[in-house]
Amino acid sequence: MRWLRCGLALLWWLPASVLAEGVMRTPLPGPDRFELQAALPVPLAELLPILERPCHVRQWMPGIETLTVLERPSATQTLVYMARKAPWPLSGRDAVTLFERHPGEPLVLTMSGKPDAWPDQPGHVRVPYTEGSWTLQAQGDITRVVYRQQVDPGGGIPQWLADRLAPGQMEAALAALEAYVRDPQRTGCPAD
Repeated sequence: MRWLRCGLALLWWLPASVLAEGVMRTPLPGPDRFELQAALPVPLAELLPILERPCHVRQWMPGIETLTVLERPSATQTLVYMARKAPWPLSGRDAVTLFERHPGEPLVLTMSGKPDAWPDQPGHVRVPYTEGSWTLQAQGDITRVVYRQQVDPGGGIPQWLADRLAPGQMEAALAALEAYVRDPQRTGCPAD
């Protein structure tokens, strides 16, 4: 019964477009893999810092409570702690993720969960598994984006429910990113 209450709370919390048509789903054992493609009206050189710098991500990513760079293991890697809010009766979720930039054409930013790389934080359930990527292809003043993710949110949320809600979360994130890059009032950020 608890998972039903949690599921209903999640349905209330997420955007109305939960059944996103543009999101492709690949069924897998464990979390399914989801993919969403878009063309953003911004050159790759401008989009990259918007995806990589916490001061930008805090402004466009829905539901962010905390986003902190923990470590930079190399010039192409960043270990990040991110906490997200959740409605009652759910606990907020947090994740420790290693982001890695793979230069080339296309440029790829991979995301790999590292749940044991940082101590558990009070009031949050640690996401036990997350993998994903942003594949970015420059096309002049437009960047073609392929956003992929696989997530096990942990904390008693059934995987079937998390997989059902993932498309809406991805669409909400990409819509927020597009609104942010289109915003003429958007300002730069200091180095994080």
